Amino acid sequence: METCLDIVVIIIVGIASLMDLKTRRIPNWLTFSAAASGLIACYQLLGWPGLYFGAKGLVMGILVFLIPFLFGGMGGGDVKLMGAIGAFKGVHFILITAILAAVWGGILALAALFWKRKRAVLKRFLLGLKLYFLTSGQAGKDLLLPENNSVNRQNIYIPYGLAIFLGLISSYLIGW
Repeated sequence: METCLDIVVIIIVGIASLMDLKTRRIPNWLTFSAAASGLIACYQLLGWPGLYFGAKGLVMGILVFLIPFLFGGMGGGDVKLMGAIGAFKGVHFILITAILAAVWGGILALAALFWKRKRAVLKRFLLGLKLYFLTSGQAGKDLLLPENNSVNRQNIYIPYGLAIFLGLISSYLIGW
């Protein structure tokens, strides 16, 4: 039965990822119905302890990306999608998935910078990162963020639903 639930989670997050790529949104109908389904499935499998397991996962899934959301680093659909995953899989799985999604998000961001021919921004970032680590955080901080005074500055959109999907798949592949 648990394998069936894993397949359901992968399908839900895959659909959310595709929708994020296509429309730049993850709809509430998908995240709310997925979260409710996760809670119901946990209750059906384990009773009240299962519902508690799913509820803790739901809350942790929301909390883990709440701060980046509040600072404008990601959309609300991404946060709710993590909550839905947590409702199915619990706290431990959601924490591992969040870490792996953050890694994939960084990889996607670097790929987007390269793809958009933002080599100068990437070069500046890497120089800042190198200085930051070589000086134990004393220098390089100002180089880590793109310059705000650039006239032709373009925002680069990172479909974080894709990063979450890749983090989810990575979690399964490493056996968590």
